[in-house]
Amino acid sequence: MQKSFLPYVIFAICILFLISCSQKDEIIIYELTQEQKNVLKNIPQPSIIAHRGTCYWAPEGTEAAMRWARNAGATYLECDLQRTKDGYLVLFHDLRLTRTSDIDSKYPERKNVAISDLTLEELFKLDMGSWFNYTYPSNARSSFSKLDILTLEDLTMIAEGYRIQRDTFQKRIYKKINGRIITLYEPDPADNGNRPGIYTETKEPDLYPGIELDLKKELERLGWYADNVSNLKSIKTKPGHIYIANTPARIVVQTFSQASLKKLRQSFPRLIPMCYLIGIAAKDNVNKETYEKWINFAIEQGAVIIGPSIYEKDGLLGDLLKPWMYDLIKEKGLLIHAYTFKNREQIINYLDMADGFFTNEADDLLSFLLKLGKQPLNNSNDYIDGLHILDALGY
Repeated sequence: MQKSFLPYVIFAICILFLISCSQKDEIIIYELTQEQKNVLKNIPQPSIIAHRGTCYWAPEGTEAAMRWARNAGATYLECDLQRTKDGYLVLFHDLRLTRTSDIDSKYPERKNVAISDLTLEELFKLDMGSWFNYTYPSNARSSFSKLDILTLEDLTMIAEGYRIQRDTFQKRIYKKINGRIITLYEPDPADNGNRPGIYTETKEPDLYPGIELDLKKELERLGWYADNVSNLKSIKTKPGHIYIANTPARIVVQTFSQASLKKLRQSFPRLIPMCYLIGIAAKDNVNKETYEKWINFAIEQGAVIIGPSIYEKDGLLGDLLKPWMYDLIKEKGLLIHAYTFKNREQIINYLDMADGFFTNEADDLLSFLLKLGKQPLNNSNDYIDGLHILDALGY
C-alpha cells in the first residue's frame, strides 16, 4: 500500500507560514518620535555651520577663527573636542599636534604625543597660529602667532560675546583656584551682537572614554545645557541678529562613531539636536541597504540630523548626498547638514538638498544665501567680507 505524503506537505507549509509571520513581526519601522520632532522645530534652516570657525581666514579652532565666525553671521560655531591629561575639554582636530602648533620646538622630545598626554597649561604654551602664516601666506597676520588652544568654555564665552583677557604680550590671563584653571574674560569690544550656537564633535571618542558624559557635565556647568529647558542660562540677544544661543537648539552634538552616538543619547536625558556623521573613502561605494541602516541607526539613537560628505574634486571622501540618498533621508523626516563646502560650485550643486552647510567661509555662504533670498536666522542684510571682519576684531 502506497504511503500518502500529503499530511507531511501540509505540515511543512504550515511551518513555513509561521516562520514567515514571525519574521514579519520582527521588522522594525523606524520613525521619528514626538520628542525628536519637537527638537527639529528649534533648529534653524538653513544653518550656516562655521567649520572649526574658519579654515580659510584664520588658524582653525582658535580664538581668531571663532570670533571671526561669530561676527560673520554663522548660525553655529563648529569644533572637534578632545580631552587633556588633566581633564579639560579643548578644541583640536588632529590626533597629533605637529601640523597646527610649534610643539616641535617647544617640546621636541614629545612632538608625537596626543592631546591626552599634555596638561592644559602645557598646551597653553604652544603657538597655535604661526603654522597658518607659513601654510597660507596670502592670509597671514603677525597677530596669529599669539594664539593658543581653546577650551570648550572659551568657545561658549565667545558665542556669548566675550573674548579672553590677555596681557600686553597677548598671553592668556588665568587663575588657579583649588587646582582648577579659571580663564578671565571680558566683553568683546568688536562684538556685533550675533549669538551663535555651538556644534561639537566627539573626536576619536575611543581614545577618551567617558567624553560624552564629560561634555554634558561641562555644558551643564556653563549653563548651556539643563535637563529642564527652563533652567538654561539666559543669554542676551540683539534684535535682528543671530540668537540661536538663547534657544533650546543652542547645542548640537555630532559624531562619526556609532558607539559615541549611543553614549551621547544616554548622557543627555533631555534630547538635544544630535547629528550622525557619515563618510566613506572616495574609491568606495555604498548601496541602498547600507544607507538605510545608517539612517535607521541614527533615528533609533535619537539623532535628528544626518551629516553626509559631499563631492569634492580630488577629495578623500565620497559623495554621500546623491539624489537617491537625499530621498531616503527626507522620507524619514531628518535634516541634512552636509560637509564641507569650500566653493560656490559646491553650494550651487547641493543648495536644494542641504538644510545646513559646514563651511570654511561663513561670510561668503551668507552673502550667497542672502542674494538668493534664503535668509538664515538673522534678519539683517548686512554683509562684511572676511578680510574686514578680521580687521575689526583687531587682528
